[in-house]
Amino acid sequence: MNSDSVFTGKKDIVVYLSHIILIFSALIVAYPIIFLLFTSLKSTQEFFVNLFGLPLAPVWKNYPDAWQTGHLNMYFMNSLIVTGVSVLLTVVLTTMGGYALGKMNIPKSEAIIMGFMTFNFIPGIAIYISLYSMMAKMGLLSGYQALILPYTAWQIPFSMYIFKKFFETIPMDIIESSRIDGCTEFRTFFSIVLPLITPAMATVIVFNFINNWGELMWAQIVTASVMSLKTLTVGLLNFKTEMGVEWGQYSAGLCLVTVPLLLLFGYFQRYFIAGLTQGAVKG
Repeated sequence: MNSDSVFTGKKDIVVYLSHIILIFSALIVAYPIIFLLFTSLKSTQEFFVNLFGLPLAPVWKNYPDAWQTGHLNMYFMNSLIVTGVSVLLTVVLTTMGGYALGKMNIPKSEAIIMGFMTFNFIPGIAIYISLYSMMAKMGLLSGYQALILPYTAWQIPFSMYIFKKFFETIPMDIIESSRIDGCTEFRTFFSIVLPLITPAMATVIVFNFINNWGELMWAQIVTASVMSLKTLTVGLLNFKTEMGVEWGQYSAGLCLVTVPLLLLFGYFQRYFIAGLTQGAVKG
């Protein structure tokens, strides 16, 4: 047996082992979602009797029942409005801020972005009391702004960092050429630079949507006094029917929370990965 065949045999073993490890890892990641889906199609009685098995008689009405009885229709709309508006505001503000710090020769731009990044290391619970008191005095706790403004502010540092690092990978010659042609800075930004940062924008949108959609602590504090602002996470935390907790309906509600995240990531997946590899994590 020559050395080439031995090397080929070892390479095949490594490939097979890699596939086995990847399949095993995928099953570990996918199992909670599969378990949640199966549970959402079971009655409460079957949930206790047949916890880990397939649903014997799928109860599809768990979804409309959870949507109506659990008031998830209102919670879903609140989450959609709060998350959508906050993500939009964050993207608009941080694309401009990242462009300014990355391409407009602002002195101490690295110190500025590092100053922003330090806010990410402050635990949210450390500012909730002061933030709530401040927003109450300003009369900002009675509407969607009570959630939108904090969510937007909390996501600005990391989002701006991603955009800044991505803008730095764009050749300066492109921007200089547009300036020579007479384009204003805003025209250069919107017409030339913005179409080049789709991967970074997808990365920011996915991260922000996941963080805002699943946020619980601040939403629970705010909606304690304004029930009409309850989001999905808060609504599911207090999910009960007249018969107590219906686990099938509760799992159906959790599926409704998870599905938008899966759809969003599935749509932006190729841009998201490109954003991470092309410039978003370059320091």
